[in-house]
Amino acid sequence: MSPRPPGLLRPHVQPDVLMMLCTAGHVDHGKTRLVRMLTGCRTDRLKEEIERGLTIDVGFAPCWLGGDLCAGIVDVPGHEKFIRNMVAGVSGIDLALLVVAADDGVMPQTVEHVRIMEILGVRHGLVALTKTDLVPPEDVARRTDELREFLAGTFLAGAPICPVSSETGDGFAALYETLVNAVARARRARPAGIFRMPVEKVFVSPGFGAVVTGIPVAGSIRVGDAVECVPGGALGRVRGVQRFLREASEGGAGQCLGLNIPEYGKTPPERGQVLCAPGFLRASTVFIARVQGVPGLPAPLRSGEAVKFHTGTAVTAGRVHWLDGNALAPGGRGGAVVVTEAPVAAAAGDRFLLRRASPPATVAGGRIAEAVEAGARPRRKEAAARLDAIEAFMGDADRDAPEGRVRRIEWALSGAPARRAEDLARETLVPPDETASRLAELARAGRAVDLGGGWFAAPARAAAAVREIEDRAKKAVAAGRLNVPLHELRRGLDWPAALWNRVRAALEQSGRLAVRDDQAVLQPSLDGLPEADRRLADAILARYEEAGFHSPRPDELPALVGAAPAHARRVLDYLVRQRRLVRVEDQVVLAYSHYRRAQDMAVETIRTEGVLRSPEFRDRLATSRKYAMALLDFMDARRITLRIGNDRRLRPDGEKNLL
Repeated sequence: MSPRPPGLLRPHVQPDVLMMLCTAGHVDHGKTRLVRMLTGCRTDRLKEEIERGLTIDVGFAPCWLGGDLCAGIVDVPGHEKFIRNMVAGVSGIDLALLVVAADDGVMPQTVEHVRIMEILGVRHGLVALTKTDLVPPEDVARRTDELREFLAGTFLAGAPICPVSSETGDGFAALYETLVNAVARARRARPAGIFRMPVEKVFVSPGFGAVVTGIPVAGSIRVGDAVECVPGGALGRVRGVQRFLREASEGGAGQCLGLNIPEYGKTPPERGQVLCAPGFLRASTVFIARVQGVPGLPAPLRSGEAVKFHTGTAVTAGRVHWLDGNALAPGGRGGAVVVTEAPVAAAAGDRFLLRRASPPATVAGGRIAEAVEAGARPRRKEAAARLDAIEAFMGDADRDAPEGRVRRIEWALSGAPARRAEDLARETLVPPDETASRLAELARAGRAVDLGGGWFAAPARAAAAVREIEDRAKKAVAAGRLNVPLHELRRGLDWPAALWNRVRAALEQSGRLAVRDDQAVLQPSLDGLPEADRRLADAILARYEEAGFHSPRPDELPALVGAAPAHARRVLDYLVRQRRLVRVEDQVVLAYSHYRRAQDMAVETIRTEGVLRSPEFRDRLATSRKYAMALLDFMDARRITLRIGNDRRLRPDGEKNLL
């Protein structure tokens, strides 16, 4: 065997890190030594780790794949007491290297590590059967068969099994070649989105500030970018980026990064916190999720039972409350609300584990469907309905793929009558520019309604808003009211102006609502009036149609139609709001048809003659000076005409104000 490890990173290579992979397996099965033989890197750097001969904390090593390509290996602890660090190391991993010693075979931590990786979403891997120098060849073959049987039904079913010896070097060339091929097969696009990096370790150097290490689960970061530490909210700015211990200008999801953030020198972040783009991530203590139980547990996981909640690098005590029963059977699946004692910076789509404290064991896990921002635990029926709705809407879409991000935006859009694009970006952790472009695409496809001004609504929500206002107007008419103030229609509705304007315009364009000044009238509403109001309205309209330009004063109307003054005034006002009548001044009311004839005559005279003289206008209408002057003053007030002495001319934009 060449003394040079096959995956040793060449000094001149500035690597493009394709993905992160992790080792997994029982304590003392040779994970750390195997990584050293592959990469030349020693991942057990802590003094206690070297003295005890086992990995306590997570270690990182770059593995060269040829050219300028590289994979990052996360060497995780195998000892049961250090399972917390193992969970932290698996966060953000794409591929697993399961290590099993030929002299021991499958052991308890082998089983638990495979379960953990399955729950945390690892979907690709290979197996290294180590210490083959300690057993005869027939035992290597027997262990290989045992492994294939054990891994059947797991994500490692059918995975390559590579016998190796770290003592003699036998099998390392084949293992390295298999690893390179496995990385090529499992390679995928890095998760896009807002930058998020669970904090793994923090180093503080006087005069230099803090260096925060971890593996981002989404997005990218550059020198000069601002970051926020959640929970807590401490802000900082990245002064330097290291990618696998080499200086870089940027780094992203799936890469082992060290970020120099001077502002964190005095109050360093802690493992369990998350660095993210400012303003995009909130901590919560309530999480709605679909939970998968681990097979083979000795006892069901009961509702209200105390658990340890692991996600990313965070771990906190909590309790699990089932939505469809009082317990989760071993290997079962059910909806749950997990309530944690301490706030956790996690978002929808993040994976998690649940562990019992005594006896210590991984009992379940899953993916967060919703992190409840308010922190208030929802009622069981409400939480169950929300979980079912989220799962039905998202389907089997990959949340990080383009269609998955579109669905996330659509789902968030459906959660309120209207949403701003910038708020949707924060809620979905989709970058603002992409959120805006996705919303534009959805609007063009009819899957969103662009309200203008950066506001959007789901089509169903927009339609429901129109129905809400129409129903309110109908109820007012049914109660005998002929007009409804606009502010009353909006009462109690926390709608942005953009949505209200859209609803009002939709109702007016459809002819279902007429808006006159600050009043709304349902159209056509005479049919919906009480019989007495409808008869009176017909009588009043007939009087004004017959009277022409010698119409009765409003105070004369009750006697003429045989109605009480209040009743006549109410119906008259209603007809004015409907524009079946036009009130040109307090005591002058005309039928709309007569007003329209006078208005058209005035405009046509000015167009042909250049000016309208009030005496000629009076004579052409065959009316009195009172009515003629009232009409002229009304058209002046509406900014249709402009008075010059006793004459009128059209205003430059007057025709847009015609009734």
